Amino acid sequence: MSIDIATLRPKLEAALGERLQLGELLGQGGFGAVFRARDAFLERDVAIKVLDPSLALDATQEEQFLHEARTIAAAEHPHIVPLYSAESNGGLLYLVMRLLPGRSLEDRIAEGKLPVAEAARLALECARALAAAHAVGVVHRDIKPANILLDTSGHATITDFGIAIVTSRPARDAQGPTTGTPHYMSPEQALGEPVDGRSDVYALGVVLYEMLTGVRPFAGRNATEVVAQHISAPIPKVSDREPQMPIAIATLVGRMLAKDPAGRPTADELVTELTLASSGDAMLTPAQRRRRRWKRRGIYITIAAVSAGVVAVIGVRLAVRLMALVASGGEGADPALVATGDAVPDSIVQQARAAGLIGANERIELVFIKSDRAFPDVALFTDSAIVRASPSGTIRRSRHDSDINLQPLPRGGTPGGLLIVTERGLTPDTFYQDLSSREGFQLASAFQAWGRARRMRDSLPQ
Repeated sequence: MSIDIATLRPKLEAALGERLQLGELLGQGGFGAVFRARDAFLERDVAIKVLDPSLALDATQEEQFLHEARTIAAAEHPHIVPLYSAESNGGLLYLVMRLLPGRSLEDRIAEGKLPVAEAARLALECARALAAAHAVGVVHRDIKPANILLDTSGHATITDFGIAIVTSRPARDAQGPTTGTPHYMSPEQALGEPVDGRSDVYALGVVLYEMLTGVRPFAGRNATEVVAQHISAPIPKVSDREPQMPIAIATLVGRMLAKDPAGRPTADELVTELTLASSGDAMLTPAQRRRRRWKRRGIYITIAAVSAGVVAVIGVRLAVRLMALVASGGEGADPALVATGDAVPDSIVQQARAAGLIGANERIELVFIKSDRAFPDVALFTDSAIVRASPSGTIRRSRHDSDINLQPLPRGGTPGGLLIVTERGLTPDTFYQDLSSREGFQLASAFQAWGRARRMRDSLPQ
């Protein structure tokens, strides 16, 4: 049954008095209508949401409405439409709220499904708003795209707090008739059971599903069929409609749509989980994950083959070679490389510790020996730094224990030299400037393989 706007308008104008000048109708729903109004004193436009007078609330419900409005006003958050006041005048109950420019999320979805990153960001903004509301005991109970406004920058703001509350007893007090919108109603809300903040999380899960796929998770010929599916139908999977949906996002939507409230995250937990699910590698599609997995497998196979060859051919001879280089030089010899810590002969480790190049518990993971001089030039890549012992006897350590990059340096128009750069914004620190092209290529190739293996190792569960 629609609201009789022609009858409502003059009543509302009389209730507002001279302070607020009623403007055009902005929208209407099952429980009320929204008008634009002009605050003459503050010289700003506001939104007036007036409750349908046909609901005929008694004095107790009216006082309850005003009490809940005061509580809602305490839920201040950047993604909640500010409530300026709640009034009872001339037989009408109405809210005065900030008027936001822009459009609703419903209008945005009508244009088609949203990119995953945008949908996740909007859901995160709404989750933060709900967490703030739930913290002061406010349950929205009507989260849907039409009640999520997008400002001119595309950020979300939740509106219509409190309207569902005044049409029945508060969720925390007792059961009552169902309220809300059937397509976004949690199972417990549809059954008329008491609800808490996890009912809002369910509704936001429906909204997120719709943003990602362009359709609602449940459809029916009428509201009864839709509600029945919310209560008992299997939870639809986002990945069934969008096979390349990032796994973390798809999984989280399923948890938000759990039939049992105990299976859903709270709004606070949802903020954390959405943050993790919408950042970094979590946003990779299944296809991107497969490509990365095969690439890593290839790296492992390559490293295993190289390591086996190194152990078999170089491992035993490297310690002898290093000592021979120290004793008699080795001008013109090729640089020697050891790709993994296990392939570094213990004699080299002992010599490095004895010379003070590395600490007692520091692990050597890659060795580079530049042997084109009378005395060896050794670089040790450890689990925390790079150490270089030059022929002049100078010992240098990288100044930071973060990951390290290698970049070739141009030299006279010919590739040569190698730059070792520490991360986190530190000034680049050059360890070598006189490598031959061959040495630079060998060191860079070995270093890159070692770095990839190290990062993969660090990402594996301990």
